[in-house]
Amino acid sequence: MGSVLLVGGLALGGCDTVPAPEWDRQAPSVSALEVVPDSVHESELPSDQVQDSSAQVPLDISARATDPDGTVERVVFLLEPSSNPQGTASGTLPVEEDALYGGRLAFSVPLIDEIYTVRVFAVDDDSL
Repeated sequence: MGSVLLVGGLALGGCDTVPAPEWDRQAPSVSALEVVPDSVHESELPSDQVQDSSAQVPLDISARATDPDGTVERVVFLLEPSSNPQGTASGTLPVEEDALYGGRLAFSVPLIDEIYTVRVFAVDDDSL
């Protein structure tokens, strides 16, 4: 039993020489999120956007993303239905200008009453 503790002690002693990661890095931030439209009803959609039991919904998503100590590599979005979190749609928002990301995206959604959550987050060069 003493030899097991000794081997563990030697392994820990070897790890002490590895430099610790820098913990003073700051995470990127996302602000000024805009999602248009904020609600959709079947009766408001043109007939060419409705097929059987689903609708093609154009969604404009935009947000500002900054990183105080590095660069933003990409901005990712998730569109998550509350009744089925595994039914998430995701992708990367393109750069529009400087720190503004976004664009018009088309989603196929079922014609049922549903609440969707839009999540947007930035990935910086430190977290790749």
